[in-house]
Amino acid sequence: MREHEVPTHVEAEDRVLLWFTFPQIVAMVAVCALSYGVYRYAPVGPSGVRMGLSVLFGLFGIAMVVGKIAGRRLPLVVADLLRYRLGPRRYVGPVSQLLRSEPPVRVETAKDSPGPLILLAMRARRNARRLGGMMESARRRIPRRKRSSGDRKNGRMPFRPHRWFGKDRRQSPEDTNNKDSEYKKDRVKRFPRLWAAVLAAVLAATAVALPQPTLADEDWREEIEFEVFDPVPGRRLYLEGLTVTGDKAVVALRAATDLHISIQAYGGRFGTELVSWAATQLVEGEGVAYELPLEGSFPSFTFSWEDSLGQAGAFSIANDQIPHPLPKAEGEICDLSLISLGWTPGAIEGVVESECEDRVKKLIALPAVAGHVSVGEMSLMDADVTAVTGVVSAVTKGSRTAVPLVPNGETSFRLDVDAAKAVFPVFIVVETETSLSIPLPPLTRLTHHAERTEQRATTVTLTRPGTSQTVSKKVEVEHGDGTTTEHTISATLSIPSQEILKSVTIPIIHPEHVKADVERRAPAIRSRTETLDMATGIASDEPYGVLILPDRITELPLSEQRPADSGEVGQWFEELGWEWPW
Repeated sequence: MREHEVPTHVEAEDRVLLWFTFPQIVAMVAVCALSYGVYRYAPVGPSGVRMGLSVLFGLFGIAMVVGKIAGRRLPLVVADLLRYRLGPRRYVGPVSQLLRSEPPVRVETAKDSPGPLILLAMRARRNARRLGGMMESARRRIPRRKRSSGDRKNGRMPFRPHRWFGKDRRQSPEDTNNKDSEYKKDRVKRFPRLWAAVLAAVLAATAVALPQPTLADEDWREEIEFEVFDPVPGRRLYLEGLTVTGDKAVVALRAATDLHISIQAYGGRFGTELVSWAATQLVEGEGVAYELPLEGSFPSFTFSWEDSLGQAGAFSIANDQIPHPLPKAEGEICDLSLISLGWTPGAIEGVVESECEDRVKKLIALPAVAGHVSVGEMSLMDADVTAVTGVVSAVTKGSRTAVPLVPNGETSFRLDVDAAKAVFPVFIVVETETSLSIPLPPLTRLTHHAERTEQRATTVTLTRPGTSQTVSKKVEVEHGDGTTTEHTISATLSIPSQEILKSVTIPIIHPEHVKADVERRAPAIRSRTETLDMATGIASDEPYGVLILPDRITELPLSEQRPADSGEVGQWFEELGWEWPW
């Protein structure tokens, strides 16, 4: 074995082999030896059964040697459990954690019947009492006999281990005629029963010593001795304000006495997840405000407190008491949303935000053609929003208010309410009137004209064009001598051009026709009214009041166990509805 040193200022155990200390190694060697003894000498079944029992015994022993619970070894834990079971009990926590105004509602289930271990303990206790009575009666009946010189050696009884297991030594002839031979035979028969009763008693004691699970539906029993103070009536914690803005809620609290406060905010998909937690200490009259997140569709808050007397309590704000999500309303021209709603003692204040469009679509009956033929149609036109006016009306229990609407802005309102613990429903109605200017396209106007003849007198100017023409001709001249000669004779005719003015009457025929003229139109002025409503609710609390607590009792009397006579214990069992077994 290697030698090593551990500093004296370090609280560490010597590890001899692997991570085992020397006492653990010795204990494991002893366990292995006992396990081998169980396999070698256990008077039960074949070798396979004995081997299984020895393995189980060895595993249990090694677990007891090296096992730990919360850093403490199992033997120490068992010792603490035995000390808890057998010693006096005293509750050292605050009494407020155990105080209940009434017993819990008992639900009849199949678990109400005693468990098998409890039934075994009861059976073993009855058998032990019966066996004790039988042995006492037998001892009184049997006369004392004289012992022979061989019964004692050096003043001690002889070593006879065979009698431990119900086997008696072989009887001598002189013992056959002994008067108590029948008693010895009966005693031999009863010895296995005695061992069975002792084994059952050991098992019952082990079952009682081990910690039993406590069921939630067990009987209401005041087994722990402590002094329960009478609850002091009155409110300890008040809600002084609740304001919801978007996905945040500002909660203001005020303490009526010295308190330790814990705030939990729940949310998530089903409203059961803890999304925020805070704790603080307040003195009488002090207030505190927290900004808590609002997650999911079912947010809720829980405010728990503990006063200077150790008494505790809590109150919650459920999801139907929180205006979340804040309502919205969509209109054709303006969209409204409640961006903030808050309660303070005596008033509910809110802010309504409006977003209005600059141009909207308007369906109007538009005449396209007028005059000889009229043509009109329903047209969806672009309309310019020139002005928006409205009134925001808020209503709750016994209170009403109306304020002018601020277009494309925030409109604040205030409702006076009574100071009481309730959920105030808030109804918001917004009535708007919008002026629209619709640019119109030009109008086509048609005019019908019938057929007519028009005589129109006018002076016509005619221009006579000038012309000229030359005419030539050949002639023969016969001479006296009978000869002829040919001569060409030509003549030119010329007429000059000239303008001639003349007054004439001309008939003009106009056939039937329709004449179209295009006219420009001014924009059409229209108005539109719209009503939007929203509804929600918010929680309120009672008026604040100071609470005067009595002085706290800091020292409690220690509980002591003392032996009690059967009369007092039996009376106590009857009060608890139990049966006195002795």
